[in-house]
Amino acid sequence: MKILAAETAIYNVILIVAVMVLIGLYVGRFAERRRIPNITGYLFVGILFGLFLQWRNQIGLLNVFMFLTKFCLGYIAFSIGLELNFKHIWSRRKEVLVVTLVQAVSAFLFTGIGLWVFGMHPAYAFLLGTIAIATEPGPILFLSKRYKTKGALTDTLVPLHGVEDAFAILLFGLVLAYALSVDAGVSMRWQDLLHGPIYELVFSVLIGSVLGLALRFIIRRLDYEDVDKDMVVFVSALVTILTAISLAGRGFHLGIIHVHLSPVLLPMVVGVVFANTSTHLAKHETEHMLDLFSPPILIAFFTMVGAEMILLLFAGAGNLSAMVVLGFATVYIVFRIFGKLFGSYIGGWMAHSERNVRHYLGFCLLPQAQAALGLALYARTQLTDTRTGDLLIVIVVLGTLVYELLGPFGLRHAFIRCHEVDASGTCIVYSKRSKRRASGSE
Repeated sequence: MKILAAETAIYNVILIVAVMVLIGLYVGRFAERRRIPNITGYLFVGILFGLFLQWRNQIGLLNVFMFLTKFCLGYIAFSIGLELNFKHIWSRRKEVLVVTLVQAVSAFLFTGIGLWVFGMHPAYAFLLGTIAIATEPGPILFLSKRYKTKGALTDTLVPLHGVEDAFAILLFGLVLAYALSVDAGVSMRWQDLLHGPIYELVFSVLIGSVLGLALRFIIRRLDYEDVDKDMVVFVSALVTILTAISLAGRGFHLGIIHVHLSPVLLPMVVGVVFANTSTHLAKHETEHMLDLFSPPILIAFFTMVGAEMILLLFAGAGNLSAMVVLGFATVYIVFRIFGKLFGSYIGGWMAHSERNVRHYLGFCLLPQAQAALGLALYARTQLTDTRTGDLLIVIVVLGTLVYELLGPFGLRHAFIRCHEVDASGTCIVYSKRSKRRASGSE
């Protein structure tokens, strides 16, 4: 029986992902024993696979990797939404809002102005500035659960993503409308300026709320004495996440307008609504079941992101000047770091945050991956100037490579310096050799 080429490609993807997850698991464990965050090990494996696949001309795998990473990102966003307890964070609402907005505006202005000063057209410079706002939630979720962190820094980090993503959607839509008018050489229309980002934000929240309430209704009717309880909880949550991801990926038409939905905000809202309208037991059972299946999903996510970045880099860098790309990428990386660190400190000072939040929150906001890549890819599909679109993609990819490799170090450094690592997590953070030295010195 003949096997079609499409079937062969699917089997190849399954095999590649399986091998990446297995190798990533052991490389991550090896890295952790050398006091390197295991996430960095996972990304390193993905980068090596990306180089190998590029050498073998397996560029067709890029779309499959992007699809799978969107699923993993939705899973992560839903899990973060489950952590958002309104009763717990209500007393910190002003602090979270102020810190989030100030650091987001700071990253936007630092990056946009820096690129503009160094020669990039302001429309595209500030478009990259909006992309600089995005922070990847994956490393934060992974390391906070891995080290069982608790404290003011963790309490500020968890709700920050929802506010930051909503602000990034609005600002990205506004700046993209201006960039498209420059790209097409026409005047900007106010309806294009407002409708896109507002529709995306409003409908992401509305649809996410409906799905969250639907999941609550299903879980609420569950008999906790049922022997199949765990299976029903996991399957119901997984189907809800898949529904949110598919709706976010395809969007819908509202008249003649195509409404895009946020792949991060929508599943996150599902988790938030479910967690805050359900009983503590229902929330705990759902979170417990998702945590059991999280390790392979998270390892697959970080390894595939590493491979995806390499494939995107080679796909977009063909007709670009290496000096121009490296120059703009360096400005993007350095100025975004300054923007995040400076904005987090100033925002914490304005909100009267604790000292640890002011000094170390910025280090936790450096990781950047799928959300930023998604925005850059969408911008490239809208721009008629493909050369500019490729330039944006390559700059973001190079920045993401640096942020994803170094970002976990910043997260771990912040958690340790703020003393928010649980006692049971210290054996993970510190190597056996370090513990023997510490015990010997005592």
